[in-house]
Amino acid sequence: MKSRRILVVDDDTDVVVFLSRLLQRAGYTVLTALDAAQAVTQAHQEAPDLILTDITMPAGGGLSILERLTMLTKAGTVPVIVLTGSDDPELEARALAAGVTCVLRKPCDNAVLLECIKTAFGEGG
Repeated sequence: MKSRRILVVDDDTDVVVFLSRLLQRAGYTVLTALDAAQAVTQAHQEAPDLILTDITMPAGGGLSILERLTMLTKAGTVPVIVLTGSDDPELEARALAAGVTCVLRKPCDNAVLLECIKTAFGEGG
């Protein structure tokens, strides 16, 4: 079976490296981007199966990515999981209204993140 491809988007390279290692150990293929522009390009060119993104980044964050992806037919149907250091309930509500699969607070429990990914892929239970 082909490995599922996850695009990790965060402006903090330490977070990208950590998440990449975690996801690779869990059997996923990982693509990375450090900002919204790179993320949209990667999503369009590489067609990931899921996007895991920070919601607040310089030059556009997770909500910007969602807005741009909805313009791309194929990429617009990709499940998105948001990681955030923010505790702003309005930001979370906007993300969920935009179609995000789930919103997790940083730092999040690795098992919770992996379970959320499985759920997004319809494998939870």
